[in-house]
Amino acid sequence: MTANPPPPLVPVVEPAVDELLQDVDGVVVDWDGTVVDNAEIRLSALQQALAPYGVDVDPQWYTLNCGLPIRKLITRLAGRRTLPVEEIVRASRRLLLGGPPPRLIDSTIDLLRRAEVLGLPRAVASAAAGVLVHPFVERLGLGTLLPVVVTAESVTRGKPAPDAYLEAARLIGRAPARCLAVDDAPDGITSALEAGMRVLAVRDGLLVPVPGLIPG
Repeated sequence: MTANPPPPLVPVVEPAVDELLQDVDGVVVDWDGTVVDNAEIRLSALQQALAPYGVDVDPQWYTLNCGLPIRKLITRLAGRRTLPVEEIVRASRRLLLGGPPPRLIDSTIDLLRRAEVLGLPRAVASAAAGVLVHPFVERLGLGTLLPVVVTAESVTRGKPAPDAYLEAARLIGRAPARCLAVDDAPDGITSALEAGMRVLAVRDGLLVPVPGLIPG
């Protein structure tokens, strides 16, 4: 007697993920700290780039300020000293691009994959330079999952202004109010709120609805 073939495997989707995507027409995510967990390697690259100038970077201070553009970070760290900011930026970028790719944040990737299954358009809205986002989108095999990428060069005003999120919504052809945004930094969350989007914050690797903005 021939045994019946096993039933096809059906992926199990946590109800919470589907609930977060209810009444949503598009998903827009930040990059650093949202799609990739790269805080440690960014800190290490900045520390190495600043070391020749005798400038140390306290990890706790960096955790509180890592959402800022790198030039603002360097300016704040310099205080009254004059530092070759562009040279330091180039050195930090060389170290990042020459190092291993960062780890993906599973909760964000799971949300994006479910959005893809549901046919929802997806985009990145990052305050980082394109040279630090586009290569890693490709290296990590995320080109299909995140086909639209907005970076610092794409807009006039950076976060906390809403420009990056508004541009991402425009490029995916969705009204901002119908988009779900995911970000980890205060400036990024403010940017998404100013754009009129519903927002999830990344906290300890989990997606946490910003109070009063996510249905249910």
